Amino acid sequence: MKINIACGDIYVDGWVNYDYAPHSERVIKANLLGKLQLKDCVADVVYSSHFLEHIPLPLVEGFMDECFRILKPDGVLRLVLPDLEDICRSYLQYRADEEHDKADFLQIELLDQMVRPDSGGELGRYYRKIGSAPQRYGDEIAFVMERTGHNILSDSHTHTRSLKILLSKVLGRIEQGYIHALMMLLPEAFRKQNCSTASVGEKHAWMYDYHGVKWFLEQAGFRDVQRVGAGTSRIQDFPFVPLDLNPDGAPRKGQESMYIEAVKQ
Repeated sequence: MKINIACGDIYVDGWVNYDYAPHSERVIKANLLGKLQLKDCVADVVYSSHFLEHIPLPLVEGFMDECFRILKPDGVLRLVLPDLEDICRSYLQYRADEEHDKADFLQIELLDQMVRPDSGGELGRYYRKIGSAPQRYGDEIAFVMERTGHNILSDSHTHTRSLKILLSKVLGRIEQGYIHALMMLLPEAFRKQNCSTASVGEKHAWMYDYHGVKWFLEQAGFRDVQRVGAGTSRIQDFPFVPLDLNPDGAPRKGQESMYIEAVKQ
């Protein structure tokens, strides 16, 4: 059994794919911060991409424990997430080289996803700006693709338009409207400073370097923690495409992601 937690639109046939808001009937809806409906020691592989940074810091230990619980002995956990050390190093280098447009993007990308008060935030506005004039902003679009893997000019995912999925989207809109109505009851100054209408899973709760993730993994009981590449793994027959590589061999989540594997003790 192979598990993909917080799969988004990138799910693998033959795997058990979980997400909070599925866009496909091949994906199981689940509370990703709670206990999964799986017995102990059933999974050979647990994979999760760009989810750890969205988990509130006090809940990270519980997530690691849950991954440990469902893995078989000698099972492998593979995590993919932004690399804070790489982002910071690149930001400083671009500033030193006076490539300020690139440094500005890294600053927006790093900070906006942690503090944005509305869905999309400053990063979304930046994407819309350069996407609206691709001839003018060709270099910026290419840089975003290189750093994050995000292709501003195309929506590469086709969502299943089943009644079940459409109903889920409608309920999500109703939920957002209900939250917004409750927020309007709060004092204006408090609301503007402390409230956000960003969607679930949109904001980053924390950022990590390799050493921080390694510490959490070892606290949960994992051993042999290793940093690997987008195209390397100790997992036999790992489906690099579509999980971590695009068909052309480029990292799906760009250059600034790190890939970490650990083995259950």
